[in-house]
Amino acid sequence: MSGDQGEVPTCKFEKLQLNEDLEESEFFQTYSRLETHLELLKDSARTMAYKDAIQQNRQLFEGKVVLDVGCGMGILSIFAAKAGASKVIAVENADIAALAMQIVKENGKENVVNVVKGLIEEVELPDGIQQVDIIVSDWMGSSLYVEGMLHSVLFARDKWLRPGGLVLPNVGNLWIAGACDPHRSLNNDFWNNVEGFDMSSVKYAVAHEAVVDCVASQNVLTNSFLVHSTLLESSPNEPIKFRTVFALEVLRTGIIHSMIVYFDVGFFVGQTEKPVTLSTSPHSPWTHWEQTVLHLDKPVRVQANERITGGFGMFPSAHNSRCMNFELCVRSKDAQSLVSHFKYFNSSQKL
Repeated sequence: MSGDQGEVPTCKFEKLQLNEDLEESEFFQTYSRLETHLELLKDSARTMAYKDAIQQNRQLFEGKVVLDVGCGMGILSIFAAKAGASKVIAVENADIAALAMQIVKENGKENVVNVVKGLIEEVELPDGIQQVDIIVSDWMGSSLYVEGMLHSVLFARDKWLRPGGLVLPNVGNLWIAGACDPHRSLNNDFWNNVEGFDMSSVKYAVAHEAVVDCVASQNVLTNSFLVHSTLLESSPNEPIKFRTVFALEVLRTGIIHSMIVYFDVGFFVGQTEKPVTLSTSPHSPWTHWEQTVLHLDKPVRVQANERITGGFGMFPSAHNSRCMNFELCVRSKDAQSLVSHFKYFNSSQKL
């Protein structure tokens, strides 16, 4: 009897470990697909931000050792090599690493860029290198923190970045705003009658999904509020867990159907007059990250110059460490009374 009881926790642990291994496998399979990297490379706002940040700060890269965390097809590593880095270590755990090696060679940078396949948490740097001068990484996921890759960058920082070294980008900011959705009611009603069948239960199944979608700038009804920031050169490598309050000013009269979450990152280094920033705001050029949409169960009617308050939080999913959960509370006036809308969301499968 006691032997059976002692085996239960072990079985639970093994099942949990199996689930985590499957999640990691699926994550890296996604980044082994060419179409994933094609989408990244076609995102000109993303690619040009990294190119500009590196090229405008050539003096910081000349003769330096650079570490590219999650290099993908290696374009950031090639940018760094072209800017004069003496050595670039490009680490990638997905199978796309083999193609990155070929691309580096085809562009004549094989003497500078060394592609290393493996997890950043497990590899050793080649040629006995113990410290690097600069870390570059495209680590951001939707809502900034989905994918959990930030922790890999901070791990590399703590293990290899020399004192006074640089992490690019070095600042990440998360913002929230209110938006209307002219098609929200139509989309909801669709499930009431699908070819004569009642599928309304789908509405409740998807009601708590944080949806990655492109929000038109004209649908944004409020200003934006900064809800969280990460300073990559100093923030501790800990799970992202936070709750904060926000206050939004309504810019024009309308109906708020959802709160949207987006991010920007900054390359605040060097002496350039205008540092490079990369924004996923609806008011900025399109990026593959788009915005994260948190649909409210009940729309909120607002008037211009009205003030909307609430609370917002994020924390890791218990089922998938690379996904995030959200909690949202929106307070508004309705018939002279204060109404609160509280809701939980799960990050969608699009990373």
